[in-house]
Amino acid sequence: MELKYTRALLPGMFFDYDCVIIPGFGGFVCNERPAWYDDDKEEVVPPSRDVLFNPNLTHNDGLLAQEIIRSTGVSYSEALKLAEEEAQFISSELKRGKSVEILGVGRLYSGHDGVNRFAPDAELVRTLSSFGHSRIPLAKLQSNTEVKPESNKGKETPVVPMAPFRKKIAKVAAILALPIAAGTIIGGAYIASDNSGSNTLLSLFPAPEVIISTFTPSEPTDLASFDETVDDEIKIEFVDPTPEPEDPVVVAKNKRKVNFLIIGGAFAIEENAHNLADELRTEGYTPTLHYQSHNKLHLVAIGEFEKEDAARKAMAQARRSGYKASWLKKLR
Repeated sequence: MELKYTRALLPGMFFDYDCVIIPGFGGFVCNERPAWYDDDKEEVVPPSRDVLFNPNLTHNDGLLAQEIIRSTGVSYSEALKLAEEEAQFISSELKRGKSVEILGVGRLYSGHDGVNRFAPDAELVRTLSSFGHSRIPLAKLQSNTEVKPESNKGKETPVVPMAPFRKKIAKVAAILALPIAAGTIIGGAYIASDNSGSNTLLSLFPAPEVIISTFTPSEPTDLASFDETVDDEIKIEFVDPTPEPEDPVVVAKNKRKVNFLIIGGAFAIEENAHNLADELRTEGYTPTLHYQSHNKLHLVAIGEFEKEDAARKAMAQARRSGYKASWLKKLR
């Protein structure tokens, strides 16, 4: 059987989607990788995407069937049937020990442990690894400049001696002190020889003024006349306010810690994840949706569990109920 649609449509889907699933067989996941610097080759490596194969991603997300509809114009049921037939052919070839080559994607083969594995094609790595950019050489800069000391061979500047500022102030103070001292001596002699010196000195300090008190005591009064009897008594009543009702204390229950998830399907389109969740609710399950940002997948969990043994029992029950592609995911 010729893989007409898988080989023709799968290589181009990696440019539009981060996850491409072959229904009933497995899924290819593209993990983004940021730019980094290669110290050995001294080059800047552009951003890239690593393509990985996950045999547990078998639930149909509708992307491959959608591409078949675009290329052929058949109905959705016919497109899904064509995709499932090619998936069954790939599985049968791998079980027989043969490898399946998809040009532009890679080689699928079965390992010694019976698990299907994938080796990406060199062309896929080249187109997805660089996004059209090549490595950028960026060698480290090395400084070899030597700083030579400058030689001062010019003429020396003559030094002019300058008198300190304190000595200048001392000279000015000595010159001003002589006339001030002479004036003080002459003025003191003049005041001592003047007869009216006492009046002059007293004029500087005036004599104290005598103040005569004119206070006379008033008539004695009876202090008892000021007593007034109060007939009306003031009654003060203390009202004990009724206490406001206290809000009941709500004790928050400890949430159960979730360590394991039973994944029923992973989708690149969120609408498909909600469709599977609605289907699980009709069958009595309580599914939850989880988003993985590193590969942009919407996971539909059949159940959440704290311990691994309980999770594995629930996974076995889900597989017996028809969800054979369910798998166990351990949270970090």
